[in-house]
Amino acid sequence: MKPYKMTLGTVQLGLNYGINNKDGKPSLEKAFDILDMALANKITTLDTAAGYGDSERVIGQYFFQNSQAKDITQIVTKFKLGNITKNDVEKNIYQSLEKSLLNLGVKNVDTLLMHDAKEYKIYGREIDKAFKKLLDEKLIKKAGASGYTYDEIKDMLSNELYSSYQLPVNMLDQRITSQADKKKKLLNKTIYVRSVYLQGIFFKEPNKLTGNLKEIKPYLDKVNSFADKENMSVAELALRYVNSLNYVNSLVIGCDNITQVKENITLLNKTPFSNDKMKEIEELLSGVPEWIFFPMLWDKQG
Repeated sequence: MKPYKMTLGTVQLGLNYGINNKDGKPSLEKAFDILDMALANKITTLDTAAGYGDSERVIGQYFFQNSQAKDITQIVTKFKLGNITKNDVEKNIYQSLEKSLLNLGVKNVDTLLMHDAKEYKIYGREIDKAFKKLLDEKLIKKAGASGYTYDEIKDMLSNELYSSYQLPVNMLDQRITSQADKKKKLLNKTIYVRSVYLQGIFFKEPNKLTGNLKEIKPYLDKVNSFADKENMSVAELALRYVNSLNYVNSLVIGCDNITQVKENITLLNKTPFSNDKMKEIEELLSGVPEWIFFPMLWDKQG
């Protein structure tokens, strides 16, 4: 069994983010409090990205005031290429990383990910060359990609350059968990899992869902009923489920305030579910329409 840990997602520190976020983007003081709480509880990996508003700058300001924190923190950040020519790939990756390093106030990062794994299908050879140079120059320690689906990263899995991946997994999103061959191929990689709470959907009142999200109501009803039966909160059920998957290394969880940091840390310390319990959850919640796993489609499904 792999050791489990939490990675603090910091998109909330740079943007208003999350369907159930009532606090909005925190002030700098509150952001520092969140970072303090995480580090005090040995949550030392921070997940950020060039595209997360001023998240990197907030972290950099925090490091400026707390140099000891910088020494013990691991950074995962990301870049996106967009519509460019293949000749510009290496230049754009370097420019993005240089800006990230400047914002963060660090000389290198532990992990650099493609923010959109689909770009590998377009610029794969050029991205390979750029990542190899970055690794050789020790500007990064690990390389990989963030994607929405396993298929987006499958072409990279056999390439020894890439050791780290970030993917969405939760109780409802079993696209990887239900496929033994996919799980096996991820076991020797570093897998960061996001969307543990499906961007806060799990905490919405099922009867108050609007638009196309009404389609998720039957599944949320099942989640709430199962949590009640097991005498646990929905948050505990959701987190312990993902924390019981043997191909997952770290859960990327964003927090809007220090109370959420404390709560998530408490839940992470609970024992994983048994195989029988996992099977029960997966059978209960199977069959969710795949579009629900793509937030960009929420309220747009025809």
